[in-house]
Amino acid sequence: MKILITGAASPLAQEIITALDSAYEVRLLDDCPPIEGQQDADWVQGSLTDPQVAWQAVRNIDLLIHTGEPPPTLATDPGQCEQTLLDLATRGTHVLLKAAIEAGLKRFIYGSTLEIFSGYPDTVYITEMHKPLPTPDMPQMGRYLGELTCREFAREHMVTGTALRLGKLVLKEDVAGQQPDLMWLDRRDAAQAFCAVVAHHTSLSFRWVGRWNLYHICAPITNPKFLIAKAETIGYQPQHAFQADKGLQ
Repeated sequence: MKILITGAASPLAQEIITALDSAYEVRLLDDCPPIEGQQDADWVQGSLTDPQVAWQAVRNIDLLIHTGEPPPTLATDPGQCEQTLLDLATRGTHVLLKAAIEAGLKRFIYGSTLEIFSGYPDTVYITEMHKPLPTPDMPQMGRYLGELTCREFAREHMVTGTALRLGKLVLKEDVAGQQPDLMWLDRRDAAQAFCAVVAHHTSLSFRWVGRWNLYHICAPITNPKFLIAKAETIGYQPQHAFQADKGLQ
């Protein structure tokens, strides 16, 4: 199986590459040159919004992992950054998936975010059935609009789509001693979630709801805000826990 991973230079993508079984062949896409140590990799440099780049990237691909991670070359100007994030999340995701489906792709995975539930109090247990409450903050809103774009492709085409709503990505050792955040997710566990979906059998049901999958991916916290029971059914087994009291003290 050959897998295309977008946002290849991001820490998340690098963790996914490390976690994937060596039996998989990987192609990488980002708008920067190959990072150190991956100069010999199958690397496509260019923007998601460029149809020619997208077509080059998706050719002969069996599975797409669209991490949703922003490119390292984003402008430092806040206004320009927000505009670019929006364009990549919406038009970029559309261009990429359109090219992938035209190339015969049947499966994709998208990296969404749990931050769309930040409007709920910490005393509420959040499952995949809860209504998202995204704010206008562009990193959050853009990620959610990308998720909705993916959902519509699963609705309109015979393709299986999976969205993983990820918590705030950290490394456990980097936040040791800090007050735990109920949304924390160790990047290594996030990568394991993507690998679990890669290995999981998916459906090409004629009913689109059978082809669209949604899972919440967070740390195994004693008193959680986000319940991960559904993700555990596909093999998600987080190894990095954070303790929290869910605001009940």
